[in-house]
Amino acid sequence: MNIAVATEPSMINKLDELFKPWSRSDGPGGVVGVMYKGKLLYRRGFGLASIEHAKANTPTTRMRIGSTTKHFCSLSIMLLAEEGKLDINQPLRTYLPELTNVCGEPTLLQLMHHTGGLRDPMMTALMLNRGTFGHMPAEASLQLMTRFTERNFAPGERMAYSNSGYFLLTLVVERLSGMAWDAFLKQRIFSVLGMKETMLLASDLDIVPNMATLHMPQPDGQWRRGIYPSDELLGSGGLISTVDDMLTWIAHLRAPAIEKKVGGAATWAKMLEWPTRCSGQRAGYCLALTRENYRGVEIIHHAGATLGSQCQMLTVPAHELDIIVMSNRMDLPAPAVAQKIIDIVLEEKGLAPAIVPPPAADFPALQGSWFSAESRTLMTISAKVVKPGLPELLLLALYNSPVAVLLKRGEGLAIAEGPMSMIEIRKPPAGQAPPSSLDVHIVGDLENFVRLPDLPPSAAELAPELVGRYRYSEFGTEMEVLFKDNKLFLDYLPDYGLAQWELTPFSTDVLGCGILHTIPASAQPNSASMMLDRRDGKVIGFWISADRARNIRFDRLN
Repeated sequence: MNIAVATEPSMINKLDELFKPWSRSDGPGGVVGVMYKGKLLYRRGFGLASIEHAKANTPTTRMRIGSTTKHFCSLSIMLLAEEGKLDINQPLRTYLPELTNVCGEPTLLQLMHHTGGLRDPMMTALMLNRGTFGHMPAEASLQLMTRFTERNFAPGERMAYSNSGYFLLTLVVERLSGMAWDAFLKQRIFSVLGMKETMLLASDLDIVPNMATLHMPQPDGQWRRGIYPSDELLGSGGLISTVDDMLTWIAHLRAPAIEKKVGGAATWAKMLEWPTRCSGQRAGYCLALTRENYRGVEIIHHAGATLGSQCQMLTVPAHELDIIVMSNRMDLPAPAVAQKIIDIVLEEKGLAPAIVPPPAADFPALQGSWFSAESRTLMTISAKVVKPGLPELLLLALYNSPVAVLLKRGEGLAIAEGPMSMIEIRKPPAGQAPPSSLDVHIVGDLENFVRLPDLPPSAAELAPELVGRYRYSEFGTEMEVLFKDNKLFLDYLPDYGLAQWELTPFSTDVLGCGILHTIPASAQPNSASMMLDRRDGKVIGFWISADRARNIRFDRLN
């Protein structure tokens, strides 16, 4: 790559100021690269690659790109489709015949679109390991997935971001190409484009040269090493790269089909084709590339995050603006930073005004907790200050986990398009008093949510009905609901240490699974929701749901 930097002093100063909070000599940071109109505008490293060794990040430092890996996995599938080695509309079990259960049913295309409905095996691993993310060896996910009897939803019915789907797609590439995926990538993509520093790193326990250490911030201001608990980070998020390699790749991604060196015109048309959901609604998530409008211009992008890193790869094709932001700290918001780079570089190029979300005060009747018995989905809408200088906005949470701020969409409200189900409230209730129920469209399909009480029962009131031992019906692991210190907990019953999920009642039948109290400390949040199952008024079991693992059934033992 030609690394001669374009002369744009005022713009460079603004970009320097943008990254100033992370340009420190006592903490981790990241790397950034910006190409504009074929010239390298900005190429910097900031902060430390390793606190332990006081080594600074430079533009040549390798970083994890996390889920930005996924579109390389989709492209690998499409290259094999070009050769006639697979059909993306065939069920997964056509190529992985050992998946005779529900995991073999989705098509390859549905997996690429995150509409396959498969559960994430990490949640199962958490339960089997009794509340800790024990390090998963290679092939562990496949071993677990061959045993699943349930799924999140029928293939194609909804959308749920799925690392497991991309893990399985990687195995398809390996089976049909006869090559390990890292060798396939090197031969078919990286060597062709001269991306010499990009490679697969399947485990954070492996050591490679010039790789930044991953850092997890702690509440006391200290840092811990970030290690994803798996030896099989493959197509879901296993690649590491550098600024120069990623800028080379982004330029190739947005280039006209006739200029591409990897993949034919039909492949790239499919990579960037807007999918249509079962409801007929168009979605913005293509083959691991999101297309959306930002301030009047189309952007194509995909973010990534692992334990201790964040990444955003983004291009504005109409302006030939390519951006890569990679960090080795979990708390640098790479997607938001990339958008600020667009603002700085294109501020005088006629960008539309930034979309300002409506204030929460305009929709008092929406605020509160809502529940759909049809899909067992807990939804909360609350007023939150999400950015200094703005009024309180409406923050939507699903399964007790924050998702996004609600934006205006036509006459209603919705979350922005992206790698998850589009959620719309097409007719928000007027006035101050909340209605008893609320119509919500999820990827175009209507679902009714009932209003949960503003004053739910206390933990003490629910305890006599709920306390007891339960069994995870699919895998047999037992857990126990406890009442102590005037709170309810779901105890994973570890043989040592501690693993207790704090439960918060939302109604007599719906609870939130909030803080997971663990010893050793958990490396990531694990919010979820719980719905009780009653027979003749008695609790006989419950379902636990998170976005990537829904309706996990537990049956009461005593």
